[in-house]
Amino acid sequence: MHQQANDRSCDKEAIGGNHYGPVMVYLSKVADATTAEGSSGFFKIGEYGYTPEDNVWGTDLLNENCGKFEVTIPASLSPGDYLLRAEAIALHAASQPNGAQFYMTCYQIRVTGGGSALPAGVKFPGTYSAADPGIQVDIWGNGFSQYTIPGPVIASL
Repeated sequence: MHQQANDRSCDKEAIGGNHYGPVMVYLSKVADATTAEGSSGFFKIGEYGYTPEDNVWGTDLLNENCGKFEVTIPASLSPGDYLLRAEAIALHAASQPNGAQFYMTCYQIRVTGGGSALPAGVKFPGTYSAADPGIQVDIWGNGFSQYTIPGPVIASL
């Protein structure tokens, strides 16, 4: 993920400035990834929120790794076409209602192998609420030390 659509250089931060927040990765099984529009359910396979011990956000990891966030496609996953939704939420203005900024991109992938797992999914839009504790949050406030990553837990596969 990069802040500028056609800039894949590692000279600039992927998510620049004070755009601190979580990174999440979802999958959705589809009949044909080349024509799917993303209306089927998504399940989460990866996330990084905030680590208070070293003050690191998911977006910090994107910046340190040239816009990349590593996830493993579970070996137990049912083979077929999937949409992969990669998402970062910038929380620098999220102390106000509707202040969180959502950055997402989608990839078309094909999973192979002998797995059979297919977790239930959640729908976008509709999974998050503007008032969720991981969406409307004052990351600059005194006493901020814990963060709740929005959405479902990582699927058990």
